[in-house]
Amino acid sequence: MKEMKYQQVGDYEFPVLKQEESLPNLTRFGRMYLKHLKENYKAHYLALLAENKLNDELLSMDHQMNDRYNVLVKQLMEERSVNEELKEKDQMRWVQEMNNIKNSAEETLFDEFLNIR
Repeated sequence: MKEMKYQQVGDYEFPVLKQEESLPNLTRFGRMYLKHLKENYKAHYLALLAENKLNDELLSMDHQMNDRYNVLVKQLMEERSVNEELKEKDQMRWVQEMNNIKNSAEETLFDEFLNIR
């Protein structure tokens, strides 16, 4: 049997009925989604928290967003002909192109996922 924990409030001790789960390790996309939920969809955030489904949703969205980001980056690299050959010939241009691609992929990702609800 588990040991019961109590929280003291004034002169009284109340049992702690529900242990709050700690957040899972999230990448930046998962953390951004959590922030987005807290700021823009408080009711949905609180409902997930009350039902103990917040961690599942955060992990799911984090995984989906990371997968989509990787796909977008690969697609944009192919469209713009950014490859190892360019990297060998002109490293500075390759870095500039990759930064542009990553920023474009992030913008597209945020439009797709964070404007859904």
